[in-house]
Amino acid sequence: MKSQSIYSSLLLCILTFTHFLTITAERCVDIPDPLNPSKQVIVDCPPTVNSDAYVKRQTTNFFEVTHNCTATAALCNNIKEAFNDAGKEISKVLKLKTIIKVNSTFTDLNNAYLLGAAGPARRIPLTSDDNIIRRYPQALVKQFSLSTHPEYNDYDITARFNAAQNWWFRTDNGTIGSDQYDFYAVILHELIHGLGFISSWSNLLETLVDQDTTGLTPFPDFGGDNDSQFEGFLENIFDKYVKFTRNGVVSTSTDYTSQLNESVPIGTSFDTVEEFVTQVKSSSKWEIAESALTSATTKDSLTFTPAEGTSHKEVIYLESSINPYDPYSSISHVSLRYESTPDFLMNYFLHDGETLEDLIQKDTLFYPY
Repeated sequence: MKSQSIYSSLLLCILTFTHFLTITAERCVDIPDPLNPSKQVIVDCPPTVNSDAYVKRQTTNFFEVTHNCTATAALCNNIKEAFNDAGKEISKVLKLKTIIKVNSTFTDLNNAYLLGAAGPARRIPLTSDDNIIRRYPQALVKQFSLSTHPEYNDYDITARFNAAQNWWFRTDNGTIGSDQYDFYAVILHELIHGLGFISSWSNLLETLVDQDTTGLTPFPDFGGDNDSQFEGFLENIFDKYVKFTRNGVVSTSTDYTSQLNESVPIGTSFDTVEEFVTQVKSSSKWEIAESALTSATTKDSLTFTPAEGTSHKEVIYLESSINPYDPYSSISHVSLRYESTPDFLMNYFLHDGETLEDLIQKDTLFYPY
């Protein structure tokens, strides 16, 4: 795998060229289960003196993994080796400063098509250098080496992998079978999601009240008494670089979010989620959510613009060809235009019957999130 591929450019934008001004609040968001990202838990995260040790660059693996594995000892050891290889690969590309802690579970996910899922264990609100509050993955915040930081979760990334699948490991003796999946490739894909390759835009608002999807929004933030006070839709830091195109007009995610925040006065309290959703959708600003959905389901209508200073100068097309919208595949992956290039890794599907090295030139598919 080339060391300066699209996946590294995406992460370099977020991890290296991202700055912020201030710690925004003492309330963070935990996502206990990457398979259920809509279940977000608001937690107190008061300022805490930094106790993380700065790790020397000669460290080859910045990932420390807690393994929850009830398979055979041999299989669990294969999983550990694959994680070690993946950690070293990413550590070669990114200028990490502190150890990233991963909580990984290998278990039957009761889904024949699913290989695995991962995401930030905690998202932390910070004011970006453009004076806009966004949620940052904890793994990124740790790299800022703040003297005082919001209290951290015990883990930076949570990950789950499907024990029911037929896995192939580099440590196996023999070639990969036609129905096997390269565990190393899937780990790389999922760790990149956990590092911050994940958008806040989704159909969560309507899903919460069992309505069909007619629009997309970033995640709504609530506070005040009983968390009933609307405090605005918040982007993830990933979204700072995302642009929507509709009818030839290009709009930033930040502009769309700003307009959606005019749909309901900030500070308004609601008794129920249904009441909030009704008011947002009855606003004229709901057309922004509809436009976001159109872009997210129209080929080549969603892009990621690398920050100045990255070696990748061209815009990166995100996944927007799936219609109807798929909350697990749309937006937070790269476009299928990269399927036959070495940058296929962050496609919403990868491949079976081939190792990661083989996949740079071949295709047949499987599904990580």
